[in-house]
Amino acid sequence: MDRTYVVTGAASGIGAATARYLKERGGRVIGCDLREAQAIDVIADLATPAGRAALVEGVARMSGGNIDGIVANAGGGPPQTSIQVNFFGAVATLEGLRPLLKASAAPRAIAVSSIASLSPVDPALVDACLSMDEARALDAAWKFAAKDGPIESLKPEEAGRIGLALYSNAKHALNCWCRRAAASPQWAGEGIIMNVAAPGFIDTPAAAYILSNKELSTSMERMVPMRGVYPARPEQMAAILAWCVSAENSLMTGQVLFVDGGVECVQRGERAW
Repeated sequence: MDRTYVVTGAASGIGAATARYLKERGGRVIGCDLREAQAIDVIADLATPAGRAALVEGVARMSGGNIDGIVANAGGGPPQTSIQVNFFGAVATLEGLRPLLKASAAPRAIAVSSIASLSPVDPALVDACLSMDEARALDAAWKFAAKDGPIESLKPEEAGRIGLALYSNAKHALNCWCRRAAASPQWAGEGIIMNVAAPGFIDTPAAAYILSNKELSTSMERMVPMRGVYPARPEQMAAILAWCVSAENSLMTGQVLFVDGGVECVQRGERAW
């Protein structure tokens, strides 16, 4: 494998597992994350325009201007920056690095979403995100969250619920953006494949608040019809992400792949068809 990949959120969890998986199979990986850590080459805060620009600049410098694959995995974070990181940061990663893919013989990109994207969303907030007007989206997010009062004044469980709702809205909007962009002249028209992977319950630091709560964890496990895959391991997710950005994936584009042990299958049934 003589390919160069960019993996964001590479310091832990799914990102770290994916970076290892690609390296073990001969790929060159440019790891990016919010803070300095082992195997991190570019430090960038995707919650800010300056951080997004730093990501593109750092990757361009380290790669010599040519990459073969993008794993836009960075996400999560506190409620206050959820929309900025999980939607605008992910889109800026994909769009900002897209020109670096053009020289590749097999350019590929994958965005990491979440099963949470199936949760009910606020149409005004999703529409504001898809308009690519960050100020309007943040205003919509503030109005959405302010229904229960300032996050700082809420009890932890209430703040967590609002944080999850904002995260769900951001990931839903990311799914929609990728679906729209994947078939566009800028992506498909240039031969660049882009998909979305939406994991279910993965044993990562970000999921610790679920897995450490026995009652909540048991409730989540009941949602997974496939036996023996709760919680899934980051390495299982890494294998799927790696295939999506490999040269072997030569036809599939614009798809939202729910990597969840059957949760989406149960929740939506045949509605998607």
